[in-house]
Amino acid sequence: MERLQHIYGMIAPALAVMDPPLAETLLVRVPLTWATSDDAIRRKQGLAVLIQSWELFFGYEQQEILLQALPSVLAQAATWPEEAFEAILSFLANRVTFSSEAHLPDSLPEVFVERLRRHQGNYAWRLPDILALDTTETGTDRLIAWAQSPPPLPPSLAAYRQRWREAFLAKLDGRQLTLEQKRRVVALLSDPGLRDAVFRLVRTWRYRGEPLPPPPPESLPLLEEWAVREYCEEAVRLLAAAGPEGLTRLFRVAMEDLRDRDAPIREPRPCEWDRWSALFAHAEAIADRIGAAYREGPTPRLLRLLARAGRWEVVLEALSSPEAALRREAAFLLALAVAPEEDALARTGDAGQGQALVASWQKRPELHPRPREALRQALRDEDPNVQREALRALLSLGDETAWPVLLAALRVENEDRFQTFLSGSGFRPALTDSLAGALAEVAGGDPSEAVRRRAVVLLGRAEPGPWQAAVEPVLRGLLRDPDQEVRRATAEYFAAVPAREVATTAALLEATRDASMYVRHAAAMALGLARGWTPELVDRLEVRLREGDPDANVVRALEDAYPHALRRAPGAVDRLLAIVLERKGPARWRKALAEGPQADAAVAWELLERLEARPLKDWAPVPPGSGPGLLQRMVEFFVRAEEDPPPLGIIGRLVPREMLDPFLVRRALEDPEASLGHRLWLIQQALEIPEDLQEDVWRLLMRALRAGEGGPMTLALLGRWGFDGVRRLVEELWGEPETLRHVARHLRQQEGLGKLQMATGNVGGLRLPKPAAEDLPWVEATLARLAPGARDPRLEPLVDLLGLWDLGNDSALRKAAFRYRIPQLLLRHLADPLECRAVAEAVGSLFGRGVTPRCR
Repeated sequence: MERLQHIYGMIAPALAVMDPPLAETLLVRVPLTWATSDDAIRRKQGLAVLIQSWELFFGYEQQEILLQALPSVLAQAATWPEEAFEAILSFLANRVTFSSEAHLPDSLPEVFVERLRRHQGNYAWRLPDILALDTTETGTDRLIAWAQSPPPLPPSLAAYRQRWREAFLAKLDGRQLTLEQKRRVVALLSDPGLRDAVFRLVRTWRYRGEPLPPPPPESLPLLEEWAVREYCEEAVRLLAAAGPEGLTRLFRVAMEDLRDRDAPIREPRPCEWDRWSALFAHAEAIADRIGAAYREGPTPRLLRLLARAGRWEVVLEALSSPEAALRREAAFLLALAVAPEEDALARTGDAGQGQALVASWQKRPELHPRPREALRQALRDEDPNVQREALRALLSLGDETAWPVLLAALRVENEDRFQTFLSGSGFRPALTDSLAGALAEVAGGDPSEAVRRRAVVLLGRAEPGPWQAAVEPVLRGLLRDPDQEVRRATAEYFAAVPAREVATTAALLEATRDASMYVRHAAAMALGLARGWTPELVDRLEVRLREGDPDANVVRALEDAYPHALRRAPGAVDRLLAIVLERKGPARWRKALAEGPQADAAVAWELLERLEARPLKDWAPVPPGSGPGLLQRMVEFFVRAEEDPPPLGIIGRLVPREMLDPFLVRRALEDPEASLGHRLWLIQQALEIPEDLQEDVWRLLMRALRAGEGGPMTLALLGRWGFDGVRRLVEELWGEPETLRHVARHLRQQEGLGKLQMATGNVGGLRLPKPAAEDLPWVEATLARLAPGARDPRLEPLVDLLGLWDLGNDSALRKAAFRYRIPQLLLRHLADPLECRAVAEAVGSLFGRGVTPRCR
């Protein structure tokens, strides 16, 4: 038996690929016949071989051979003696069911299922697992039926009957059920012992986005009760799936939520948002019920449900309601519908609900002419919240009748009223150039300090647009306004809207000396965004930094502005290099440069020109790569890099990749003073190797491989070409067997060092590119060029370079390898002891589960 199992281990995977019918006969049919024999010894041997076959095929496509043969055998097993039947159950329960991917291609035979139902032996507890091997619709029906009416358990297990029923339901997880099957599962909610299992399945369906079944009518009272308890999310979704009757019950529960909504102390019930969302999604189905409740006691929530149901006439009427809360909701809903914007959609609490409201409005085209006039009327509402919503919508629609209202809002006597008007989280008015100009005129010339300040604040709140460039000169002048609050509002405007002009940057720099620390701080923050910088302004910023400030926040904002200024100021690159290369200034400047935006194009070009004249070691030193204490050195290197980024990391952030990558590759190719390893490392830092330089890079790589230099960078760069690089390497060195051997050992050595680094918790893991299915014809042709027994020195490096051992680790590639005769070509070399040692591991991998041939 041991010899037979050993032989099976050698030939089973290959035989399954090369001759499936023979594999089925030897590895499945014969042991199945033995396992069902009347002879106890033969039955035991057959079961052992069957288990061996299953383990050999475990995780491989060839497992299907055994699974295909099982249904017909199981039909016969229904008539076997109890001991033989137990043997086949043992195989199913202890082997097949443990594979998460294993399932029978056809349904379990009916006679076998009937025998299972009568089974009272040792494997009764495993019946759910065995039944679950049938993944057909019939198998699913059986699991549900056995959960409803399970077969009798042996007396020793009778106390666990409820858990057993739950086990049948648990096997439904992961299956695609029809709505009728789901309805049968939900009907089991009437059994208290199965509720947890049923609700868990409903939750799974919900998370997978599957439709839920309409529950049986008799379960609706129970679901209404559970809608405010544990599993309330699932109960709510099932009620919603029940149609008008279930939604009416859900609406009744939701109305109870609203009764004490305004109470000083309120304990919210579970799943309030879920109930609201479900009603919102299906509001149209019970629109009449919602409308009746609204007439009895109108509330903003009910108004929103009616809008979702398409009852927009009620929304238009609510704009003239005596209750301010209803007018606010109506103005918000109508403004959202006619002028949907991202911020307004988000204010619904769920952007999807906002989009649903917009879609509902689009279905009522006969009402579309009415909102503009209704919103104009709302502009005269005494409630500033109603005014604000109407104003936002009309401005988005380009309605100029809203302009006087917006300008008038600046002149209200009550500051609190203006702040209320402005406080809406989604209020970002859309301004035309003319309206923005009018606001800028007010900001620059109104005699009231409060009005000037409000105009600046409103401009800062508005949606970005071309108007910002037009108003910048006016606002720049306000940095010298006699009122401190106007100056502060202006500085805060530029802290949000980047200044474009050099004159504005100069004005902001001057404002950092303002008497108010709030103005100084906002101006210093605005400098960190300003785009108009010159070397002269950088000089003035340095002077300002040396002056210091009583407020630490101002000092910090000025220091943060300095590296930003260097990104924007052509002609100040020497200062930038002093920070990056000579490590002048605090480390946070370098962190800011490494984490911030790219430099302007002119600055980037000038930076590269300066680097061209500097040796590589100044700006691109190679990090530690090998040797004793590597892990500690690497940890220290990365800690330092985190606290104080290295030069190349900063340069890589400042210079766009389309400029930096060609520069790095050309510098590596043209710098004869640097070592080969350093040059390859520099090329590897480029994200893309320009197409016109790839051939030069390949020649440099081959030069390093021939010399055995470059370390892990040779393997890393070879990976840029993928397996095409391996093919080219083999073809170029085919006439140089010793060089090919030397190069293969070098690359494998680098791969081994990468694995060692990973094992020690370090960065590594570089590997030789592996062949794909389309590369196998070339692999076959290359191996065919080697004569067996000739002891060709190219055999060993080819086995290493071509990744033949890895082919056995991929079931699809291994199967394809047999089609292309790759295993047969390797088998030719087993007769020679020296060649055998070169191919043994690859043969063992291809022929299955690590069984390596013994070489003489």
